[in-house]
Order: sequence, then structure tokens, then C-alpha cells
Amino acid sequence: MRLTRRGWNNVIIIGVLAFIAVIQLPELLRTRLATTAPSIVSSTVIPLFTSDRVLLQLILPQVTLQHSEAGWQSQPPIAVDIATFIAHWQTLQGTKVTAKQLLALKKQLLIPYTIEAWLVGYSQPQRITAYQLAHFWLLNNGAGQWLAVTVDSDFLFPPLSSKR
Repeated sequence: MRLTRRGWNNVIIIGVLAFIAVIQLPELLRTRLATTAPSIVSSTVIPLFTSDRVLLQLILPQVTLQHSEAGWQSQPPIAVDIATFIAHWQTLQGTKVTAKQLLALKKQLLIPYTIEAWLVGYSQPQRITAYQLAHFWLLNNGAGQWLAVTVDSDFLFPPLSSKR
């Protein structure tokens, strides 16, 4: 079968379009996947405190940290820098735990730690319940959301200072 001049023109046009599609396809896929990936991550990683909430006082099981005009004070004294420790709490984020995952973890939730976070502009504290599991901490942010946070226990509960 022999192609006419018009037939060859059509073959060349289709070939050029296919070549352009093959060249542009990786960039198109990269762009599409790059815009959907962050939305998936942002829905599963959630902060303990919303960005508009600022800590005024943090009451942990053995320590009370309070902000005053002189800065952060600790009672009893802790072995780490108080401002850095509060900054860790203020920016704490974790992976959202679904109801199904929580049900599977229920048997491992033995000893709860209760934390009160007093925030600027709020008359009631945000009560946080924390459970220590083998490889992570499970925190309830007080709004019904559970977060899995992989940090050392000293990150959440500071060691007490030997100086008193």
C-alpha cells in the first residue's frame, strides 16, 4: 500500500504530536503528583495546638511552667531551657490516628498522663491526655483528635534539675 503526499503529511503530524506527548508526559505527571501529595500529608499530620493559640501556662504531671513578665518560670526547676522546651510543645505535631487504629491500640493504653495547657485569650485550659506506647506517644488534643507522636519522653516531660 502506497501513501499519497497527504497521507505522509498525516503520518508526520501524528508522529510529531506523539513525540511531543512523550516528551511532556513525565513533566505533566510530576506536576500532577506534586500538587496532590502535600494535601495527603497535610491531612494526616496535624498540630497539637492551632497556630493562633499561644501557651501561657503548661501543667505537666510533675512540673508547672508559667509565663510571666520575667519570662518562663518552672516549679520545680527543670534541667533544660524552659523557652526551648515550651517551643517544642507549641509546635508539636503528630500523625492523625483514625478510630479504627485507636480501637486496635485500646488494649495498650494503660497509664494516662494529663496535661493542662492554658492559652492566651481562653478562660479554660486545653486538656491533653497522653499515653506512652512502645514506639510512640498517643496524645488526645482535647478536641477529640488523637495524634501519634514519635519523640523521647524528655521531649514531652522534662527532667527535673538537680539544683533546688
